[in-house]
Amino acid sequence: MMNLKSLLFAPVILLMSNCTTQSQAQTSESGNNTITIGINKTAKIPNSKINLEFKNIVEDSRCPIDATCVWEGIAIVNLKANNGSETKNIQLATKDFEPKNTKKSTDFDGYKISLIDVKPYPGGKQEAKSITLKYEKE
Repeated sequence: MMNLKSLLFAPVILLMSNCTTQSQAQTSESGNNTITIGINKTAKIPNSKINLEFKNIVEDSRCPIDATCVWEGIAIVNLKANNGSETKNIQLATKDFEPKNTKKSTDFDGYKISLIDVKPYPGGKQEAKSITLKYEKE
């Protein structure tokens, strides 16, 4: 059960989480087949023709940090994938969730692309909006 302090500050925290700037974020790649993309930024899957653009966060109902929730919640994001000849709008979620017809992964041009993380986390530190994706050649 949530304590009174968490209940009173939850709406304030949720409002504050929408105040981050949309132009600030960086793109990084690491050796574990993941890419982190800032909002309105594009990243290329290494050794491929695929560019992925993080368009926006559609929903973020994840349980805030330091809160006790009955359900863990879900974050849903929109991406645009392009391989030079085809463009596809993609919606991914932090987990497969049938009631909203969302999936954690999708296939595009021979790759499986999965949503690993969405930042900032509700109630967490203020940071630029970004997503981390995992890619696997099929």
